[in-house]
Amino acid sequence: MNSRSAIEKSVFAIMALILSGAVWRVISGGNDGGIDGDQRTQVLLAVMYAVVIVLAVIQFRKTIQSFSRNPSLLGLLLLACASPLWAEASDLVSRRALALVGTTLFGVALATRFSLEEQLKILRWALRIGALATVMLGIGSPSRALSAVGGGGGIRGVFPHKNILGGAMALAFLVEWYLREQGIREKIVRIASLTAYAVLLVASDSLTSIVTLVAALAATWAFRVLYARLQIPLAALAIFVLAVVGSVSLVGIEAGDVMGLMGRSSDMTGRTELWSAVGQTILQRPLLGFGFSGFWKGASSSSTLIENQIRWTPTYSHNGYLEIALSLGILGLLFVAWMLASGLKRAWRQAKEGESYLDSWPLALFLFVAIHNVAECTIAWQNCLEWGVCVATIIGSDPRVRMAFEEREVAEGFVHEAEPECA
Repeated sequence: MNSRSAIEKSVFAIMALILSGAVWRVISGGNDGGIDGDQRTQVLLAVMYAVVIVLAVIQFRKTIQSFSRNPSLLGLLLLACASPLWAEASDLVSRRALALVGTTLFGVALATRFSLEEQLKILRWALRIGALATVMLGIGSPSRALSAVGGGGGIRGVFPHKNILGGAMALAFLVEWYLREQGIREKIVRIASLTAYAVLLVASDSLTSIVTLVAALAATWAFRVLYARLQIPLAALAIFVLAVVGSVSLVGIEAGDVMGLMGRSSDMTGRTELWSAVGQTILQRPLLGFGFSGFWKGASSSSTLIENQIRWTPTYSHNGYLEIALSLGILGLLFVAWMLASGLKRAWRQAKEGESYLDSWPLALFLFVAIHNVAECTIAWQNCLEWGVCVATIIGSDPRVRMAFEEREVAEGFVHEAEPECA
């Protein structure tokens, strides 16, 4: 690896670390500044997005190609940027829409400059640093590593919230899982990292992240082994799953009983009541919504009605699909569905036709994002690493993009092999 490539990858690793939320508490002095961080965090994010924009301009042609080949992504961004026109808090919506553009451009730049394997290695180092910092904080100052007051049990480490730590560690485990090593030392480090991620994930007490990780890995394994290798029809697998669910229902086990065994209330810690209230509110502005990320905590007058109804103050819908419909209406939800369907189609084909273990990464990532957003919000979410990685994977799993990187690697290999002969 030449020095320029090393510096470039280090810059992207630092940006990934920032988007993961791992340095927000350090920058803000330990204060909680909401989903966007405090003023100092916002300055850091603004500087980072300025760098991202410069990188996008440098590779202007590839950036334009990325959006032209993924019109749903472009449509979603344009809708978010236009939403201040009908939002109550237009200034807030404008800032958050620009942050969404910056987060998305981070994913575009990551995909156009690095292959899927290189992307995972960059993410691995960023998430390893976040995990190591959390462990060091837990050892040096255990009280500061605990979840914030009123945030439930578990730890949050250097992250703003325990759910953000849980989501980061689940993503880190997934990234590490699909990066296989050859050397003994690298294998030991990989096993140690996977162990640390698993321990921190459990310690975060983020049940959503735990279930998401297990479900994504299990579903990807079923596709790769049962469907692709053993050629068991998908219809047979679907019937088996339905039979298991039906059997569980027949013996009298309900969702509330399962949640109770996991230490959670039957209403999923108040989420079901919140989802019902959000669903009713979406009907007030069904087509275009209330403006991108411009509803909660008084940004819209209707948010107060929900808070009074559920008797607590959420900062988002705790469901990515409901949040999109609330912010950008049915039109925004259609763009998201189109985008995820296109990405899943590419990932499905790559996992089915690919030979290496890494070919299953896009499918695992899309399943992870799709499941995670049942109870959290990361789809089209500003300042969010998971969204940036989702964008990078959508673009990077395009066969034309993968072919370009394969041709580049072949060319570099020929150059590398020719150098000894010249010497």
